[in-house]
Amino acid sequence: MTEKNFYITTPIYYVNDVPHIGHAYTTIAADVMARYKRMDGCDVFFLTGTDEHGQKVSESAAKKGMTPQQLTDELAQNFRDLLPLIDASNDDFIRTTEARHVKVVQQIFKKLLDQGDIYKGTYKGWYCVPCETYVPEASQGENHTCPDCHRPLKEMEEESYFLRTSAYADQLLKFYEEHPDAIKPKVRYNEVVSFLRMGMKDQSISRTSVPWGIPVPGDEKHTIYVWFDALVNYLTACGYGSDEAKMKKFWPVVNHLVGKDIIRFHCIVWPIMLLALGLTPPACVYSHGWWTRDGEKMSKSKGNVVDPHEMVALYGSDVFRYFLLRQVTFGLDGDFSELALVQRVNSDLANDLGNLLSRTVTMIEKYRGGTVPAPAALEPLDAEVRDQALNAFAEYRAFMDNYQFDDALKALWSMIGRANKYIDETMPWKLGKDESLAARLDTVLATLAEELKLAALMLAPVMPKTAVKIWAQLGLNGDVKDQRFGDYRWGGMGEERPTVRRGEGVLYPRIDLDEWKKQAEARANAKKGLAADPGEHEPEISIDDFAKIELRVAQIVRAEPVPKSRSLYKLDLDLGYEKRVIVSSIKDFYTPEELEGRRIVVVANLKPAKMCGVMSNGMLLAAGSGAPHTPEEKLSLLAPVEDIPLGSRVH
Repeated sequence: MTEKNFYITTPIYYVNDVPHIGHAYTTIAADVMARYKRMDGCDVFFLTGTDEHGQKVSESAAKKGMTPQQLTDELAQNFRDLLPLIDASNDDFIRTTEARHVKVVQQIFKKLLDQGDIYKGTYKGWYCVPCETYVPEASQGENHTCPDCHRPLKEMEEESYFLRTSAYADQLLKFYEEHPDAIKPKVRYNEVVSFLRMGMKDQSISRTSVPWGIPVPGDEKHTIYVWFDALVNYLTACGYGSDEAKMKKFWPVVNHLVGKDIIRFHCIVWPIMLLALGLTPPACVYSHGWWTRDGEKMSKSKGNVVDPHEMVALYGSDVFRYFLLRQVTFGLDGDFSELALVQRVNSDLANDLGNLLSRTVTMIEKYRGGTVPAPAALEPLDAEVRDQALNAFAEYRAFMDNYQFDDALKALWSMIGRANKYIDETMPWKLGKDESLAARLDTVLATLAEELKLAALMLAPVMPKTAVKIWAQLGLNGDVKDQRFGDYRWGGMGEERPTVRRGEGVLYPRIDLDEWKKQAEARANAKKGLAADPGEHEPEISIDDFAKIELRVAQIVRAEPVPKSRSLYKLDLDLGYEKRVIVSSIKDFYTPEELEGRRIVVVANLKPAKMCGVMSNGMLLAAGSGAPHTPEEKLSLLAPVEDIPLGSRVH
């Protein structure tokens, strides 16, 4: 083992769901840490995958007329497809239905059985079907609901194999007391330690009523409990039983990222399994919070679930990644607001970062022919900017090492903000007008280029595509992700003398908020099956104003074209109590035969007007769609649904 190895995992995601913001969030956080550690000089192993056994999958497959394997093959692909969408750089993707995993699970089960840490008994108690979780503590009270999903529990009794968790509880508690950083954040550490101190019951780890699972070796009427099976994936991928060198290299430095709802399995059951196997518990289990949307819990019924595919399509993967990690402290619950995301694009990415890059590259092209100059002597202001940047870099690294992504990004943006202020303080456009100040201008431009190079390095784990663009515009060689933080030193730009290359368009254009709100409303309406607001609304009227409009039911007796008019018909109407003529521009939509005999609604008290020589005494009502005077325009005449007498008043 060396300090330069790093193993990071996401939970394996249960396939009986569609990828949503929670899956994307954990995977992005793990990817950012994996990218950061690679740039920090570590040999990194990054694992994600899918959990594919259990009762819910079996039931879903039966409803669809599929085998569970057919269903999981289809659903697992959804999670594979998410990875390139969010730019995940995982080294492995594991499925619990793979032969390599089945072999390791059965191998571990048999080892623990043979050494007496697994035994057969009878389970009687409470079980949560949606979570596929036994809840032994539910027997302590009258409220038989799941502590995680809060849905009713099912009372069960069946033969089961048990893991002797009670035998290892004190040993695990001692491990946590000696390794307080093994569970983060601190509130989750306290939760787990408190739970351990209350005492542990042995954990049921097999089922006889769920056929879709890994069979217990030698007793195949039992299948291994889905959580026991799922947790072992971290060992399978790390080479347990097949690659001793890989285990020795990566297991001591494994970091699990999980949602707070599965922390007991990862911080109690899982480390006890490891202790029983003679392995160390994970170096760190970091539990993050849940997302709401605009202050409300996300649910399919509300239609407010954040779809990562939609967000990436609208704003790009880098913006989505940046917002999730910048907006909320990792470990706490957060609220997703698309408006807040757009505001961050405008302020952080367009105004701050984009503006700094654009101004710097433009000035280097204008005043130094595109070549980054070597700095002359530093003035106190230049040294202050350099020191602030290097301090921000040190803070960034310390925060990243501790999963404090938002603080790391704040440190980076403090540097970006200081660089923009430095431009205003030094005014390079004035320096460029005075040849005697050429050396001073060289220092200023070199300092700004240095700031951007460092910013690109710090951005690379979080916004890899953006970092590549900045790196390219600065004319730097190599791939930014292949750089090492430990190799960076201030002043290297002036020695390399790269040639900058302005990119096409701005790095992040500002988003017009008024236009965005219209588009967001249209998208929301489309999801609800509503049409977009067509606009063109008239001022509000009172009930008295409406009462002045006399609407009547009429019947078209005859329709004939108005001479010398392309679009007008002369319509002879019967209102029951009188006959009258109106002129209407509906010739493009109806033939005379389609109109004659139809009942319509007309405005009966409209002031008469002459149209192409014909006096029109009223106006019919119609609904239209599509742009006027285009092939897409459609028209539909308004008419009473029931057969009511002619001349009836429409209220």
